[in-house]
Amino acid sequence: MRFGFHLFATDPAELHPLALACEQSGWDHLALADAPFYPEHVSAPYPHTPDGKRFWDHTLPTLEPWLAIAHMAAVTERLRFMTAILRMPIRKPLLEAKSLCSAAALSGDRIAVGLGLGWMPEEYRFTNEEQKTRGARMTEAIQILKLCMTGEFVEFHGEHYDFDRLSMCPVPETPIPIYAGGHADAALRRAARYCDGWIGLTHPFAEAKAIIDRLTELRREYGREREPFDIVIQCTDATTLDDFRRLEDIGVTHNWVVPWHSPLLYQPKGGELGMDISVMFDEHPSLDRKIDAIHRFGDEVIAKLA
Repeated sequence: MRFGFHLFATDPAELHPLALACEQSGWDHLALADAPFYPEHVSAPYPHTPDGKRFWDHTLPTLEPWLAIAHMAAVTERLRFMTAILRMPIRKPLLEAKSLCSAAALSGDRIAVGLGLGWMPEEYRFTNEEQKTRGARMTEAIQILKLCMTGEFVEFHGEHYDFDRLSMCPVPETPIPIYAGGHADAALRRAARYCDGWIGLTHPFAEAKAIIDRLTELRREYGREREPFDIVIQCTDATTLDDFRRLEDIGVTHNWVVPWHSPLLYQPKGGELGMDISVMFDEHPSLDRKIDAIHRFGDEVIAKLA
């Protein structure tokens, strides 16, 4: 079991000290969001809150993930970084392949790429991308990223993207893992068929197990059941060391825990801390408290599960 947490809405000045604290205390990775802009009005409900409202406002900072990764990689040697999630269908696959390969070179291949479709119609409209073809374009984009990482001359002729022979340099020494998100069966099929893992968000144990079971079934269908496959989630009802062991037993490889909200370290408010994604960001603890929690979780949980 490898542990990480998400840096959504983190003060940019805190990135270096948080990354260094994680490096020193046994954490595996940090995850970076992709939120290019904040539409004042949105025409669809946010899918991960009970009332469908965004739990963040326009004043919370969200950096371009590739820049934030390079910034933290420069002061660390072991810690890994992950996009979670990169809204691939509003981006250009060849340009993202270049960013991926550049981040890999600057970090010593210490990255993974989590991709998703996003949920906001305005992101598609404002970037002049078609929303209804987003799934098909994501599938093609994944194939393009993998081709470009080879360093060979490659070409691609799909329904949505088309280019003749080209190559990129530098490229990773070993292919960077690509994870796909989404809970619909089409999304799970995409992950099982084309990706190196699946990336979720907040899930109770029973829900996580059901998703993993379905992914196992689909990977068997595509003849990929013997290949390595990562599962990245935050389990909302994992509150003990034994809970983390149970998650590992069902196939979870990367577990997200917000250490300064962990019930293992702090008393949950009303017994519900961590059950709603908004809880992760509705408080803004001091940097000192965050660093203390990172080190404590490393000593009291990660070291004991190693």
